[in-house]
Amino acid sequence: MTDETTTTTASPPCPCVLCDPAASATVLARARLRRRWATRTAHVREYGWHVVGVGGGGEVPDWAFTVGLWHSFRLPEVVMAGLELQGMMHWLNDAAALLRDGAPTAPGTLLPDVIEGYRLRIEPVDPSWHGPLFGTAVGFYRHAPVPFVQLVWPDREHRWPADERATPGCRAQPSLHLPVTDHPEGAWTEEAARV
Repeated sequence: MTDETTTTTASPPCPCVLCDPAASATVLARARLRRRWATRTAHVREYGWHVVGVGGGGEVPDWAFTVGLWHSFRLPEVVMAGLELQGMMHWLNDAAALLRDGAPTAPGTLLPDVIEGYRLRIEPVDPSWHGPLFGTAVGFYRHAPVPFVQLVWPDREHRWPADERATPGCRAQPSLHLPVTDHPEGAWTEEAARV
């Protein structure tokens, strides 16, 4: 007779407002937040995630990110920055569906089929960016750390931001894998300093 031991790895508990009814009630008690949170949580319940778009304004380009992928699938939340806001929100929905369906999330992975004709590179996001850029997600997860990945996009000639020949818009994407304190100074570090 063989003695077999089976080890199962349990998913870490989810700290979000949906998993803690008391936290949800506290958030929704604030009248001005009620409608926004109701929409966000309804999307997370129905689809598994919600996409938040942020109009940067001024020198800061727009950015968008998901909320709910960690809650629903234990996948990292996903962010894009520097393109047209509505496009990024659409592409994040497409990327979230690919990740939900099993696409890898490892750093350096090239994710096809999000922007037609281009691949996006998955990069980790340093936690020092969470508060400054992803406040809605921070609130949803009640300040507990959850992973984020950035979808880095190439320019029209398929050059990545590190390539000196890449367009200025492409090169202006934040390097969110770096801590805020190590990031080159500019619009993104100024935005982080406002928080």
